[in-house]
Amino acid sequence: MGISAPYKSVPVIKLINTHKPQSYSELESLIEYHYLNECECRIKSKGTVYDFGKNLFNAQMMFWGENKFTLEECIQWEYDLFIINSLKGSEMENKAVNELKEKLSDNFEIVNTEGYVDEEYRVDIEIKRNNEVILGIQVKPSSYKYMRCEVKNFNTIRNAKYKKDVKYLYYDDAKKFINLDDIIQDLTK
Repeated sequence: MGISAPYKSVPVIKLINTHKPQSYSELESLIEYHYLNECECRIKSKGTVYDFGKNLFNAQMMFWGENKFTLEECIQWEYDLFIINSLKGSEMENKAVNELKEKLSDNFEIVNTEGYVDEEYRVDIEIKRNNEVILGIQVKPSSYKYMRCEVKNFNTIRNAKYKKDVKYLYYDDAKKFINLDDIIQDLTK
């Protein structure tokens, strides 16, 4: 139902990249602060993690006609999504940029995306050559391969609007990229 979309909750990766929180509690406090206060970064949250969990809980009735999960389970889901997974995702995106820079020649420019490209096209990293984007990369845990079809289809539709190829860079539980060499090989053909 899109209740966790950045425009309905908080652009959490933008918040992380702007304020660089170092812990789960710091990120949770940042989300709350950006809900209750104006910040010079101009990022605005539509609520707290608790509020997002409550929204998820309330959405069940509209979606299924019943509550399959408790409020506590919904709050935990949103906490995992916005706090734990987002910090890990941000860390892995930065790690991917560094590893790509290390393995590719100086002919390539590798940059994290922000705002519109990240949120609208679901592209985390752009690879450029001669100031032209040649590839978009989405960084995902390997478990993403087993996500619901609706989630993957949503990202595929968004990726298609990007007008450039988008490849998925997967990492395992040990935070090791499992298909980085394949992407590099495609780029250097």
